[in-house]
Amino acid sequence: MKEDTASLTGAPDKRDVVRNWAITGIFWILVLGALSLAQGVFVPIISAFVLALTFSPVRRALGRIGIPPGAAAGIIMISLLIVFSVLFYFISEALQQYLSDAPTFAAEVRRELSGLFGTIEPVLKAGDQIDALTKQGGQQTVAIREPGFVSVMTQATPAVVSQLVVTLTLSFFLIASGDMFYEKLVQVMPKLKDKRRALAAARTIENQLSTYLFTITAINAALGVIIGLVMWAIGMPNPLLFGLGAFLLNYIPYIGSIGGIAITLVTGLVTFDNTVHALLPALFYWLINTIEGQFLTPVLVGRRLKLNAVVVFISFALWAWVWSFMGMLLSTPILLMAKVVSDNVNGLESFGKFLGDRDDLSGSDSRLMKFVFRQKDRPVTDDA
Repeated sequence: MKEDTASLTGAPDKRDVVRNWAITGIFWILVLGALSLAQGVFVPIISAFVLALTFSPVRRALGRIGIPPGAAAGIIMISLLIVFSVLFYFISEALQQYLSDAPTFAAEVRRELSGLFGTIEPVLKAGDQIDALTKQGGQQTVAIREPGFVSVMTQATPAVVSQLVVTLTLSFFLIASGDMFYEKLVQVMPKLKDKRRALAAARTIENQLSTYLFTITAINAALGVIIGLVMWAIGMPNPLLFGLGAFLLNYIPYIGSIGGIAITLVTGLVTFDNTVHALLPALFYWLINTIEGQFLTPVLVGRRLKLNAVVVFISFALWAWVWSFMGMLLSTPILLMAKVVSDNVNGLESFGKFLGDRDDLSGSDSRLMKFVFRQKDRPVTDDA
């Protein structure tokens, strides 16, 4: 009887609402599972589209001076390869020295930490005594050695190189195609209003992505130079590696700066005997990174990239879980594209507003907020 009444009045049945929510949840779980399992396919494709959108203004600038899209794509890709090769050369040379001294460095880290936190030493000694008693038992044990860093890198290198080749190749074809995708976008839209809205969304994504990534790259480069010079002035070993590390790690939201501070702290403790001197590198790293994150980046990027800080962190955690390191790098560009698409698609405006930063409330909304939060809790009285 209730079902007949609901059908006659047009009101949605509660079971239908629950069923729709369940189907939607299952759909998104399957999507995340597919994205995680097919990481090797989706990561290069999305990375290529991000690169193509980022360098589209450069391709147009080259086109205005008479360079065709194919030649412009070649110039951009060769420049990227040169930059990647130079970075890889300096990083690999510095890492090779650190890897050769890895056992000594690990022993020094253990000694410094045990000296800094004296309570660890009894635990370590007890562990050594247990190991000695176990070995005296005369039992034969089978030791399963974990794969070392070199073997892990050797296994991961072919996959990384293949994804990088796919990304750069697809980026080349996307940039060389010029405005073909904009033309296709106009052709598939049925109405003139939809054509204008789709083109506006695509151009907004392109402009915001390119502006954001170029600005962030310039900020990270300045940050790397300053940190490298400060590490050199303090007397840290291999300041070039710290500068390059700060440049690369700052692309990763939240975790990048924390990782850089932790590495600097450990290296400082191992390098210097004086505790105050050992803590100075990490302190300077934190101070420079704080100035960049709290003052420089909000001024240069915040006006263009207005995203909810909580949503940015949730997006970072989600894509890091799905795609690991590449998910950390792509989380902000993906969120930025989702924000622009939501702002330009009917029915998704509310979601786009939720993704955005705090906006000024309307008069009615402001009065409602004041009314709700200024209400004092009424005292509970016992009428009985």
